[in-house]
Amino acid sequence: MSDAALLEDAATGIFRDHYTGDLLVAAKHAGWCAGLWKVLEETGMSLVSVPEDSGGTGGSVQEALTVIRLAGKYCAAVPLADTALLAGWALARAGLPVPKGPLAFAVAGTTSPLTVKQEGGGWKLSGTLGRVPWARFARALVIVAEHEDRCVVASVDPAQYKVSPGINLAGEARDDVVMENALVSGARVRAAPPGVSVENAWQRGALSRAVMMCGALDRILEMSVQYCRQRVQFGRPLGKFQAIQQELARLAGDAAIATACAMSAAGALDSGTQEFDIAVAKVRAGEAAQSGASIAHQVHGAIGVTEEYLLHHSTLRLWSWRSEYGSEAHWSERLGRTAIEGGSTWLWNTLTRH
Repeated sequence: MSDAALLEDAATGIFRDHYTGDLLVAAKHAGWCAGLWKVLEETGMSLVSVPEDSGGTGGSVQEALTVIRLAGKYCAAVPLADTALLAGWALARAGLPVPKGPLAFAVAGTTSPLTVKQEGGGWKLSGTLGRVPWARFARALVIVAEHEDRCVVASVDPAQYKVSPGINLAGEARDDVVMENALVSGARVRAAPPGVSVENAWQRGALSRAVMMCGALDRILEMSVQYCRQRVQFGRPLGKFQAIQQELARLAGDAAIATACAMSAAGALDSGTQEFDIAVAKVRAGEAAQSGASIAHQVHGAIGVTEEYLLHHSTLRLWSWRSEYGSEAHWSERLGRTAIEGGSTWLWNTLTRH
């Protein structure tokens, strides 16, 4: 068995152990699953793909995305993508130490403006960052922001900001962070190296959500197929009805397309030309989330929305994640604008990689 297969098998076991109704409900009320995070830290999965010399456990981005997809599949209420793929990446690339513990990540831009000023040997940050995932639980908040004509990466101690708790539809922590002349030492701020920018960070965040949605789509497809095999109506299983088969085929097709797009985007990550692939992945995952959740609830009926049944934990996450780091409308508009600016041959050349 390859190292990648061993990692996937181990991660699957960990997430399955924490995929129970009681634990999911407890995580929904608490805002996250502290027990699962402890296990991920102990096994080194919380910092997979972060270089060892930066404090991580090493591994490739593909391995990190494999674990992140499984986290999405099993409704893991932990900041895995935000810690490993986003905050850990930014800190390591900027030459800043990656602290142990959960990390929050924010991209300061037009939706969350932040004033960054350099004073003496330190920095002052002011502004409000809206709906930052997991901020109240973070050991540090990692921010990628513009400063004058350059980009900086900052690691901010929780003592320097105020958190206004919030949640998404699934009960996961999405907090507003308020900074009023927050003091950050010069040792915790670095100029971003090539490849790290507000735009790249935003794209990376979009990919993380697309991959998480692919995992959740896998799960609702499995649950729907299993339910339609077991549930008998009018003398035969639901899965024997052609109308139900058609809906399940649509769900399977949408999930497969979304996964193919996400894997293509993962392969293009950090290539310098990844915007198209990531935009397509986020759009297709968001569209699949909308149609897939609808189909899953239609074939399940009333049981799908009960507290005891696990389906709604996945569909609520799909509806929440599709709006993070840009909705389908946002990325579709960007694709359209790029196609117009690129001229009549841009789309074909991009699709065929000419």
